[in-house]
Amino acid sequence: MASRRRWRVAAVGWALVVLVSGVLPTQGVVHAVAEGRDDLLTTAGHFAAYALLGFLLVVALGGWEARARDLTVVLGLAAGLGGVIELVQGPLPYRDMQLLDFLVDVAGAAVGLAAFSAAAGARRRRSRRG
Repeated sequence: MASRRRWRVAAVGWALVVLVSGVLPTQGVVHAVAEGRDDLLTTAGHFAAYALLGFLLVVALGGWEARARDLTVVLGLAAGLGGVIELVQGPLPYRDMQLLDFLVDVAGAAVGLAAFSAAAGARRRRSRRG
């Protein structure tokens, strides 16, 4: 149970990082780091952030024995967070609300869930052998 609690703390912590970074004025930093590849960097950042979020959420909520229902719930939670952040960004003068960002968020979360499924399957196979 202590292990599950750590996963939950990690998932909530990462969700807060995603939320805060989604509403802060980060365009200047991205522009300075991206060297003209702002769109590529932000797309990759969205994808990676939500892949990690999906992975952390499914372990936190369903454990390593998560079922298909857990995966569906997590995908909905990640999509909901991505959608809410995009809606909040709409009226902010220093942010842009973009459908593409939302779609990349959902795709990233789906890849995180696929990575979880692969890792959980490997854990089950190892436990059967050992």
